[in-house]
Amino acid sequence: MRVKSKWHNKKREKSIEEIAGVVAFNGWRIAQDSVNKMYSDGFNFRSNEQLLDTIGEFLGFFIIMADHWVVERVSDDAERQRFTNALALKLVDTMNENRVEELGPGDYREEFLERLNARLSDYSQYKVIDGEPSYPLLRLFGSHVESVMGADNKWVQEQVMEVETPAALKRLRTAFEGPFG
Repeated sequence: MRVKSKWHNKKREKSIEEIAGVVAFNGWRIAQDSVNKMYSDGFNFRSNEQLLDTIGEFLGFFIIMADHWVVERVSDDAERQRFTNALALKLVDTMNENRVEELGPGDYREEFLERLNARLSDYSQYKVIDGEPSYPLLRLFGSHVESVMGADNKWVQEQVMEVETPAALKRLRTAFEGPFG
């Protein structure tokens, strides 16, 4: 999967919200690709809803990582908050669009936003060291994915921690760094 990380018009100043939109677009694609790879590797998804919930777990983890990375790029906390809020809201909208497409009419924003807030609260208790998640943070992320996917998926936590997350974070970091220039 190619990550879109360059602007067509490099001369125009980009708002923090535009940058967050690019990161959100790529983050969604990376999460979707990671979950599709897990499916191809033999992990079971009972429904499209479970698949979307798993993508949602990846997105919550990506938001916390991007929030840590943006500290290196912006000068003040207010701008960091604008970035992280714009990123989360764009992902909430994208998740809603996909749920409507897969599950039928409805507004799924509130439900997903509540889950994101719970995950971000959980993840904020753990460290990101030199731009990389600590082992306890990875373990928590893996356990959240495992809880969504169910006990019939043996080794899912290990797959997430050892295979999917390192590959996904490498692509996400590229998608993050590019728009900042």
